[in-house]
Amino acid sequence: MAILWMIESTYLKMGEELAAVTPAHREWLDQHYRTGLFLTSGRKVDRTGGVLLAQAETLQELVDIFDGDPFVQKGCARYRYTAFTPVKRSRAVDLEGVPLVE
Repeated sequence: MAILWMIESTYLKMGEELAAVTPAHREWLDQHYRTGLFLTSGRKVDRTGGVLLAQAETLQELVDIFDGDPFVQKGCARYRYTAFTPVKRSRAVDLEGVPLVE
């Protein structure tokens, strides 16, 4: 059964400091999208951080990966990790072992 993670970031820096690191952060995101680890992400509407959904086996796996995020390395963001086991899904989401609701 899949374990999904909701990862919430809180920005610790704003404005030009955050903007300067954003291109490297987006490259880091793309790297993990290509591996299939990250499923979707985006900035919170109130612009205080972001939200990301990922599929990973353990918290330690995620912490190790997020330690490489330029936002973490430059002190721009901190992350909070919440694991959940999906029990239903729509056609828009393909997760092995998770029942489709039709």
